[in-house]
Amino acid sequence: MPNLTLTEVETVLHETVASFPHDPCLTCECFLGLVARLRLDAGAESQPLLDTYKVPRQEMHSCLGCDPCPPGNRYAQYIQQKQAAKLITL
Repeated sequence: MPNLTLTEVETVLHETVASFPHDPCLTCECFLGLVARLRLDAGAESQPLLDTYKVPRQEMHSCLGCDPCPPGNRYAQYIQQKQAAKLITL
């Protein structure tokens, strides 16, 4: 998948944050994993937005065990879409 645009990054983040069942999801490894992946896949114009989601390491925590886990599910969906896009372009 080519570099994500700022609009694409905003959409993923907005949809994911809107789905949080708990406020601590913002510092959960499930959500922060998605943010880290977006950082790798996004263009330079998205980096300041992604920086707003950085948290000190001591504030990060493991998955709360929510079932379902909306940020974890969104991350998995993103990876699946990315892999599907690769298969189509090969």
